[in-house]
Amino acid sequence: MTARIVSQRGRKANKPSKPRRDFPLFAHASGQWAKKVRGKLYYFGAWDEPRAAEDKWHRDREALLDGRNPEESNHGDSLSWLINVFLDEKAADQERGLLSNDTLNDYIRVAKHLVEFFGKSRRLESITPHDFRRYKNSLPASWAANTTNNHLRYTRAICKYANDIEATPHALNYSRSLALVPRKVIRKEQAKKPAKEFTAEECWRLLDAAGTPMRAFILLGLNCAYGTADIGRLEVSMIDFDNQWLGEMRGKTGEARGAWLWSETIEAIQAAIDAKPWTGNERLDSLAFLTKYRRPWWVDGSTNRPLQLAFGKIKKEVGIEKKGVGHYSLRHVFETVSGDLRDQQATNYVMGHDDPSMAAVYREGIDPARVKAVCQYVRKWLMDGKPKGGAK
Repeated sequence: MTARIVSQRGRKANKPSKPRRDFPLFAHASGQWAKKVRGKLYYFGAWDEPRAAEDKWHRDREALLDGRNPEESNHGDSLSWLINVFLDEKAADQERGLLSNDTLNDYIRVAKHLVEFFGKSRRLESITPHDFRRYKNSLPASWAANTTNNHLRYTRAICKYANDIEATPHALNYSRSLALVPRKVIRKEQAKKPAKEFTAEECWRLLDAAGTPMRAFILLGLNCAYGTADIGRLEVSMIDFDNQWLGEMRGKTGEARGAWLWSETIEAIQAAIDAKPWTGNERLDSLAFLTKYRRPWWVDGSTNRPLQLAFGKIKKEVGIEKKGVGHYSLRHVFETVSGDLRDQQATNYVMGHDDPSMAAVYREGIDPARVKAVCQYVRKWLMDGKPKGGAK
């Protein structure tokens, strides 16, 4: 039990003796072990925990004697040291193909945010759950819940890494303070926003306005749930024109992925391949699509987004005013429409989604007929919504 400072009658409690003659601290009337350094009094812990107080003194001793803040360090236990070690490892993962440039850039962005808040010399062991709570509360209130959660996931990954490599004498206690925004909050937020999808009529307006290769990009989104990254790295060798099949390992999750191609999609893809500029560069020429500048439509880690910009221009041209609803929303369309067929496994296969169920461990594949069925179902939805006499 912690010694009481003052008795009920106002008398000071009896101070404990030093646990041994060479004990470096003295018992202060405040109920803590203390020491005066460079003319200033410092406290190191309660009377009933002399060992912990002495350990803290030895950790802080060098900094105090040098006149530095003991919560800061330029050695291996500082936040900047952790960030450097963590990012070095992630950069190595990226070089081995285990991590995308985009993800590495996200880690770098979050790491900079941490350093700006805590200071690069902040000692890791001095960061308390209260500090992590303050950090979470400092995140912009204007951020969407999903944006906040993505930031917190990267932050938690850095903290977990610190614990995994035993960077501090005691594990960082961050779990509760950096808890993610609850799903019910996200659902309420999403309910207030317009759906991130296009109607069949809007899809036809986009297709009517699209030239080569944008028509192929739109159809790949509707037919195969392809996002901009999927389109940008699509290689000609991944397309089986004879069997109307598109199959690859999706880069984001590593899950097997495939789709049955509509005749309209095949025609648009072939037209885009025939019209693309050739470079003489084997790597670039293997891609199905290139910009007129002989560059990929998507590059991992690049802030240049030519496909999104081109799609935005067409959306504006046809008068579709839906903020935040871009080409990637065509994946939302595929997921939503195909879901009515109630074959989620086949939909997930086209989407490239991970299946965390135990059944997935034993499932060795999926019947291509099921995949074809969900692709045909989405095509029927699109054709049923075709304006009379207006679409190509």
